[in-house]
Amino acid sequence: MNVSRFRIGAWLVSLGVALGASSLAAPSALAQATGAALEGRVIDESGAAMPGVSVTVAAPQTGFTRTVITDPEGRYRFPALPAGAYDVSVRLTGFKTVEQRNVILNVASIRPLDVTLAVAGVAEEITVSVEAPVVQSEPAIGAVVSQQELENLPLNGRQFANLGVLAPGTSLAYNTDPTKPGQLTIALNGGIGRNVNYVIDGGDNTDDTIGGALQNFSIEGVQEFKIQTQQYKAEFGRSTGGVLTVVSRGGTNELHGSAFGFFRDDEFNSITESEKQSGALKSPYRRWQFGGSLGGPILKDKAHFFATYERTKRDNEYTVDTGGLVPSEDGNTIPIPFEDDLVGAKLTANLSPKQFLQVRFGYQKNTDTYGANPLATPDNLGTLTNEYYSVLAGHTLTVGSSGLNEFVFQYSKFDNSILPNSDAPTLLYPSGVTVGQNINTPQATMQTKWQFKDDFSFSRVLGGRRHDFKLGVNYLHEPRLGGDIGTGVVAPQYTLLEDRVDSPVIDITQFGGTSLFSTPVDQYSVYAQDDFHVTPRLTLNLGFRYDLWTGYDLDQRSNPIWQALSAQNTFNEEYLRDFQGGAGGVLENDKDNFGPRVGFSWDATGDGKTYLRGGWGVYHDFPYTNSTILFPSIAAFTDYGVAYNVLDPSGIKNPDGSFFRVGQPLPPNQLPGVAANPPNEVASPTLRTPRSRQASVGVSRELRPWLGVTVDLVMVDYRDIPFRFRGNPTTGPGQPRRFPEFGNFRIWYGQGRADYDGANLGIRVRASDELTLQGFYTLSRIEGNTLAGADEFRLSDTNYQPDLAVARDVSANPLDPLCGACIGPLNTDARHRVTLAGAYSLPHGFTLSGMFRYRSATPYNIYSGVDLNGDGFVVDLPPGVAHVNSGRGASFSQLDLRASKVFKFTGSVSLEALAEVFNVFNATNPASFVGNRSASNFGQATSFSGDPLQGEQRLAQFGLRMRF
Repeated sequence: MNVSRFRIGAWLVSLGVALGASSLAAPSALAQATGAALEGRVIDESGAAMPGVSVTVAAPQTGFTRTVITDPEGRYRFPALPAGAYDVSVRLTGFKTVEQRNVILNVASIRPLDVTLAVAGVAEEITVSVEAPVVQSEPAIGAVVSQQELENLPLNGRQFANLGVLAPGTSLAYNTDPTKPGQLTIALNGGIGRNVNYVIDGGDNTDDTIGGALQNFSIEGVQEFKIQTQQYKAEFGRSTGGVLTVVSRGGTNELHGSAFGFFRDDEFNSITESEKQSGALKSPYRRWQFGGSLGGPILKDKAHFFATYERTKRDNEYTVDTGGLVPSEDGNTIPIPFEDDLVGAKLTANLSPKQFLQVRFGYQKNTDTYGANPLATPDNLGTLTNEYYSVLAGHTLTVGSSGLNEFVFQYSKFDNSILPNSDAPTLLYPSGVTVGQNINTPQATMQTKWQFKDDFSFSRVLGGRRHDFKLGVNYLHEPRLGGDIGTGVVAPQYTLLEDRVDSPVIDITQFGGTSLFSTPVDQYSVYAQDDFHVTPRLTLNLGFRYDLWTGYDLDQRSNPIWQALSAQNTFNEEYLRDFQGGAGGVLENDKDNFGPRVGFSWDATGDGKTYLRGGWGVYHDFPYTNSTILFPSIAAFTDYGVAYNVLDPSGIKNPDGSFFRVGQPLPPNQLPGVAANPPNEVASPTLRTPRSRQASVGVSRELRPWLGVTVDLVMVDYRDIPFRFRGNPTTGPGQPRRFPEFGNFRIWYGQGRADYDGANLGIRVRASDELTLQGFYTLSRIEGNTLAGADEFRLSDTNYQPDLAVARDVSANPLDPLCGACIGPLNTDARHRVTLAGAYSLPHGFTLSGMFRYRSATPYNIYSGVDLNGDGFVVDLPPGVAHVNSGRGASFSQLDLRASKVFKFTGSVSLEALAEVFNVFNATNPASFVGNRSASNFGQATSFSGDPLQGEQRLAQFGLRMRF
């Protein structure tokens, strides 16, 4: 992808604007980051605008009300309403009052509602009911997931991401970072889920160390959420990909609650493919998920509360299959227990007709087994603990006739630790089998975050045209953002040449020192946007955003690696020339983060049934410390580093010429004897804030009042993606490293790139109150030089490809990490994606629902497994392989079904009994293909459905939910 593609995108946007310039009636595209918006036009029976009309919205369940007056064009607007159901009243003396009941407003969305008033001879009221539109009028691409869908669709794990995959171009993934095993993420537009900004009740919920979601909340306490894969409002930031906006539930004027429990057992599970191949029996499995909620009035119509508690406990196992490398463990089942507690509470208050207050508290704590994989022996596991707190306060204030101020304050804290289950030496086999202490343990992550956010919106008529303005600032202060990475200190890590127990060893590494550190960060964001109603049918969304992150001005002049790289002129590769002349001694905060945005929405037919929409914009992602300065900070400010290293790609030899074997006395250290441990990390001067340029054009059409179809063409350029690679190759076969005083250090580099093209077809069906259906098909491609994903910071990722433990962080060409062969399809390059979900309500309280997901095969890297060019690495591309990720794995498919029956008792008391079956057809979904041509299992899948992080084999869940 190049600039010409974005000239095409800009031309398409301009064409859409030009086509609409002479049109006559369209809703604005004023979406809200935290609430919902209602707007429209009031006219008389002749079609003339009616100024001075009183429009009132009221939420009967909470007593919330707000009133505005139409402007000279007859337009009205309610920005930032709490999502939910409203009654809308339109009144003007001498005209019939119109009452519209149960108008549903969705989070981060606008609801257009035009009203016609008729002259009344006497006082008269007209009450009508309106259906939610099945077409999308906004430029943004995404999907709203309602409370009804949260309650009725099958949710395996009950996380946001379960239903976030209803948005076009998305798929369900697992967070690949060690701190988040088991956390579901929404992978979109070529990413793996790191470049999604998570917003809960207006508060930031994004992990500033590794990206993705931070704290989880019980689905029982979620009202609804919206996932946007592309958005052209300047108020949305901190992401090169998408935004997930969640609204938690609040109380009402009536006391209501629930109690629920979900249960699984191995009696209802199928045996996994890994268990079959290893000859093992079906592993024991049991899972409980239970809790409840309670909400109601503190003071009727004035103040309300809502609280939830949820606990998940899982007792399951995995089966070890080392292919005979560790026969004493093969076929053994290893317990991997998991426990998770979620607590949430929310208070809301209608302080006055002009003021609304919400206060929300969240807490989560979980423990899990880290590193579970059929290729991992029990001593290679770790114990993970996470603990989260968050407190949020939000206040909205109506100012004047059209102004609204929204203020949000939040405090959040996150503590993580991963402790090893063993301190035995680590053995890394070419096939991906790992024995001994896990190479990612021990480690800890800490975050403390303060957020202050303020937005102000107002409307003006300028030059006879209405403008809806919104201005905002967001400040995030993180005084504690760091951790402790003490991996590899206790015992050496051995990389083996062959898949056999007595294999020669090609690398021995041991670390030393301590690495407790902190990298405080401050984040400043400002934006301004104007929804410009060019004509009644055409709206332009014009915006500008600026982001500044400070704390990245790392002084690494004390880092001996930087000293060596900045002083040398022997080697002439581009990534080394970047350091010459002292560049990068003190990194600079990136101050060039300007984000212009433009979008449009045009009512092509003038009847609200066909919209042409699109946009173009520049977006900047928060430069997660883990992908920029976290590890280089360790090198600059701690004594943690490589204490011992010996390398020989053909096999390390003993003094007598025989191959060294694990357990024998260690060979002499190849590193020079120094007082301090040589560091292992250095930051390149090329590091910048990751950014993307996005463009799309599409059409949304109401084919029937119950059927809407959307088609979008999407282009995204990702640039300045940080990644890391090993920057100290050998100078030739059997020769020392280029910088022999150091080990195999990593350079954190800033020139990762990826290009995404996609075409989305979306459908939404609301055939009746009983039947709903939505889904999408996406045709896409994504390629670049960051193999794992468009938002990843590694060239090689062991979580996607276990056999790359030996190749971790190594470029296909360490002498030129930007080479042509280093560019290829990313691991996320599934050319075809399909997701369908629907629910059907039957008589007598029965409901049937289901979700189907499919993606075509994704790539994996094929490499030699031997050192072909003498650089000390074994990831060289074999003859006949032109570029990275040239292999293709297998497709994925899964059908989940749910059936429920509601039994109604006295008053509002009811009991719902339900059964869910996940992966109904027991698809094996092979994954983690071995790309090492020297491995005994080259080209074979090493993980299947039912293995950790690979989805489910067929399993069933039963549940009860009581409501009162």
